[in-house]
Amino acid sequence: MYVGRIVSIGRTNEKCWVCYRVSSRSFPNRKTVENDGRIMVSSLNLQDMVKSPYIAYNCIRLVGDLAVVTNGNHTDMIAEKISDGMKPLDSIVLSLMAYGYERDELDTPRIAGVVNGDKGWLGIAKRDEIRVKQLNLNDDCAFMVATYEKTDFGPVDVSGGSAAEMAREAFNLHFEKPVCSAAAFQNDTDEGFRLAVYNPE
Repeated sequence: MYVGRIVSIGRTNEKCWVCYRVSSRSFPNRKTVENDGRIMVSSLNLQDMVKSPYIAYNCIRLVGDLAVVTNGNHTDMIAEKISDGMKPLDSIVLSLMAYGYERDELDTPRIAGVVNGDKGWLGIAKRDEIRVKQLNLNDDCAFMVATYEKTDFGPVDVSGGSAAEMAREAFNLHFEKPVCSAAAFQNDTDEGFRLAVYNPE
């Protein structure tokens, strides 16, 4: 099954985390890059950048003891609104309302997630619907939303003990056309997160 981009959030051993996976049929020449406390999806083909404005963006950003994950440049707006004091749910709602779905040939939804301790939030903006939900994150509990097919907020079977393990787990989810992935995993020693990317050889 092809589900496109995937956002997942969860909690393992009392540590919350977010994961992101790029799955793509049209623009597979991409990689994830960690840079200055955030992770970016970057295009390896400059001609692809001309074809689509939606293929390069920050997919994960950290805001203190929160992690934000999305499939587009609304990552930045959500992170900045949270930094300004807005609640995670409200920041996702505002950002998805402001950006809406992507104006490409597939009307690709925008998806988003945030985690903070034992609470998580998922959101999706489709052509005809915007939904955002707060979720309780118990240990060994994970949820996902994708741009196609899996557009409801549902459970997902991923687990790991580090950002690197979670990034690889996200890449290995049994959906078609994986390209690259990334994760943020809560630190053992403080309230921050460690970041990791996974780009197959």
